[in-house]
Amino acid sequence: MSKIIRNTLAAAMTLAFASMPAQADSLKDKLDNIQISGFVDSSWSSTHAPATSSPTGFGLDQVELDIEYQEDNVGMRFDLQGFPSAGGNVAADSLFEQGYVYVNFPMGDNSATFTFGKFNAPIGWELLDAPDMYQFSHALVFDNGLPTNLTGASIAGSMGIADIIVYYADKVDTNGTTTTGVHSTGTRVGLTPMDGLNLGISYLSTTNPGANADRTLDIDFTYDAIDSLIIGAEYNEIKTGTIKKGGYFATVHYDMTDNFGFTYRFGTFDDNKNLGGEATSNTFALTSAIGGGLGALFEYRSIKNNAGSTLSSATAGVTTKSYAFEMTYGF
Repeated sequence: MSKIIRNTLAAAMTLAFASMPAQADSLKDKLDNIQISGFVDSSWSSTHAPATSSPTGFGLDQVELDIEYQEDNVGMRFDLQGFPSAGGNVAADSLFEQGYVYVNFPMGDNSATFTFGKFNAPIGWELLDAPDMYQFSHALVFDNGLPTNLTGASIAGSMGIADIIVYYADKVDTNGTTTTGVHSTGTRVGLTPMDGLNLGISYLSTTNPGANADRTLDIDFTYDAIDSLIIGAEYNEIKTGTIKKGGYFATVHYDMTDNFGFTYRFGTFDDNKNLGGEATSNTFALTSAIGGGLGALFEYRSIKNNAGSTLSSATAGVTTKSYAFEMTYGF
């Protein structure tokens, strides 16, 4: 090897090693800006109704990994999820619960956030994932009256006691099913007149080509000013042409100790108010914070169908009872 080549290689190696600390610092800065969270949710459940019942069994209900990165006023987030107990092939829409980019714009003492992609629908009181719930099941209003995820764009901001978000989407997830070409325009105004009290008013217009538009009014209420106690409620009404449907629920959760809590929820939903039939539900849950991010709960739920209702079971007047034990670890 010639002297010139050796000197050139030595210079290149020196330059490479000299640049390594700067690269490491740059990588460290990026890692510091990454937030990683997730959870594993598994359960045992059993459902019974007159003449019918679902087999008792264990299930791995959901596994989720959430990654968010922010640098200065821009960032992105995506939530990977799977539902092993649901069976079937994994579809891209269900694999990604969320996936969006966002920009924060300063506005005096406040800021506005523009979000572009797929995001959780900003409507309703109950949240989507198990670690954020006070019981195993969702309310009838959540299951039958609300979208879960939207693919589109939104802009959100706050001023004083009010926060507002406006959004548009042409892809809507409802009850695990993704519908393309459905145009949804909505807004939610949240008011916090005092600490521990919040009122949210949402309006959503959803148009499916060739069908009447669904116009949804949803009002949610939260009170958590008393230690260890949280009260939540929601009213939901949907108009589709001349058909009206909707319902309401109220939830009370009380932490008796640092490790044990109790939840009661009462709710209704009527899938066609012109027929005068509705389903009513009572839910009881005992919750436990075992340690770290591990929690467990036991739930008993009954759903009664009155005449005209087709929710939960096909037979009017039937009461369905279900039991569930759930363990969730989140980090």
